[in-house]
Amino acid sequence: MRMPQNLNPEMKKKLIIGITAEPSVDLLNGQLDYFIKKGYEVYLMAPDAPRVTKFCAEENAPLLPIKIERTISPWKDLKSLFQIIGIFRKIKPDIVNLGTPKVSLVGMMAAKITGVPLRIYTCRGFRFEHEKGKMKSFLIFLEKIIASCSHKVICISNSVKDLGMKEGIFPDEKTVHIAKGSSNGINLTLFDPNAIDREKAAAAKQEYQLEGCFVFGYVGRIVDRKGIKELYHAFDKYYKENDKARLLMIGRPFWDQIADPQLIEDYNNHPGIVMAGMKPQPEVPLYLSLMDVFVLPAWWEGFGNVLIQAAAMGVPIISTKATGCMDAVSDGFNGRLINPYSEGELVNMLRYFYQHQPEIKQMGINGIEWAKNFRPEIIWEGMDEIYSTVK
Repeated sequence: MRMPQNLNPEMKKKLIIGITAEPSVDLLNGQLDYFIKKGYEVYLMAPDAPRVTKFCAEENAPLLPIKIERTISPWKDLKSLFQIIGIFRKIKPDIVNLGTPKVSLVGMMAAKITGVPLRIYTCRGFRFEHEKGKMKSFLIFLEKIIASCSHKVICISNSVKDLGMKEGIFPDEKTVHIAKGSSNGINLTLFDPNAIDREKAAAAKQEYQLEGCFVFGYVGRIVDRKGIKELYHAFDKYYKENDKARLLMIGRPFWDQIADPQLIEDYNNHPGIVMAGMKPQPEVPLYLSLMDVFVLPAWWEGFGNVLIQAAAMGVPIISTKATGCMDAVSDGFNGRLINPYSEGELVNMLRYFYQHQPEIKQMGINGIEWAKNFRPEIIWEGMDEIYSTVK
């Protein structure tokens, strides 16, 4: 596809990056600052919230505040559409790169209406994967709208690309997959096992009574699609065999995405499970260092960034052959993959990892090498190549 050209090539290219919700700034760490230093005029379009404001200050990028709902709300969505059209007409961006579903839908329509020269959709996965019937068809339809308004679709994993093409959402020639994937790479300076404060790690281990235990761990939002039901029941069964096992949960429940609230009560009351709550991103490496095995039995992901974080910390991994997870783990090298939704396979794998500790220790060592494929600069350089198509 021939890209429209900027009429003022001597000026800085204006780049607007858009997200729907405050937590998504974690998917952009370092990226805006990188492109500012490359000579772009960069803006973040996002809700005005404390975390977003702090992020923009750290990245030296101005905020374009928007009001946008995460769920479908026709009247509010129409207001958001007109607001974003106004922003694009005022800023006159050369490039928009929108990720996360809602801002991508409304924002990409606004970008097409206003004739933004290069419109990029960063596809971070598909919500329709755990839906059925009319809802699944509706969500696929919305994805097709986003893709049709875009010039390019950056798929953050090969499995996302394959699924999108299979469902007819976008054609192969419109898609881009950068290196081995991920939306922003992994900060290997932060996720470095040699940088851990051993005194703090020992204190945390004592606080959560993990000394002398074999620790399985989880980091992320506590929601159904991450496989938390399967994880609870598999761990509960294994704990009855081995009461030295522990499950360290880092994250908080998102109640609107949990079908059975009793499940969280079961987590809270289990003698072998530690519910440590949500931790700031800079503290996550410390908690990963407490784990003998990282477990993510997700139904689907866009790309399992946390799996690369665990790998970088030298923690062997159990995950699934689901979209986005299969791309983030080298099966048999730095972890093992099982089928999603399979409580039985997960119990067996928990047992296997405990019984084969020399083997999984080598997997952890392998993971440190594997993670080097996901340096942020690799992803950003790939994006820059795409952005450079606007002259």
